[in-house]
Amino acid sequence: MSSAMVHLTCAKVYDPNAPTLFYTGNIVPDLLSAREAKDITHFRHLPPEKRMDALLRFGETLELSDPLEKGVLLHLFLDLHWDQLGYEPYRKAHGEEAGWFARYRQEIFLASAHLYHRTPWARELFFEMNRTFLPTGKTYPCGITREGAQAFVSGTWYRLLNATGAVSEDFPASFTLPFAKDVAEDFRKQFG
Repeated sequence: MSSAMVHLTCAKVYDPNAPTLFYTGNIVPDLLSAREAKDITHFRHLPPEKRMDALLRFGETLELSDPLEKGVLLHLFLDLHWDQLGYEPYRKAHGEEAGWFARYRQEIFLASAHLYHRTPWARELFFEMNRTFLPTGKTYPCGITREGAQAFVSGTWYRLLNATGAVSEDFPASFTLPFAKDVAEDFRKQFG
């Protein structure tokens, strides 16, 4: 799992003029709060060597002309890469320490807050996502609901807006920005 602003940065690199629902799709797969449920929707319950195949099969079930569903796929694609390059190195370095996972979550939030306050388009994009509702009468992937998505977007925006001066020591912009760019390029190669 990465952070909202790393996901949105990757989405902006991939398509800087996408519909708002594409960007929403890039963050709402994280609305599930139960870690076990999120591990299933993000394919973390599978051995690492099987996750990409599962993601590709999942992508075949999506309507990629739907901006929200394409955003969801990019979200999951980024998280697969993040787990290898961000999460695993952190876990290996700190996994024996008490409370390491809570500190990891704090670090990725700090990385997101730092990007939010230093990215010119972030405030306007959250404003647009907050006022753009998911269509009714549709079933969404990854446990996403219309109401849950709206609450998640506004709650994430509120937390980022109020986290001034935040900097992650473990995931600085010098790591997250090139990472987001590389994932966007890999996604383009894989999915167009």
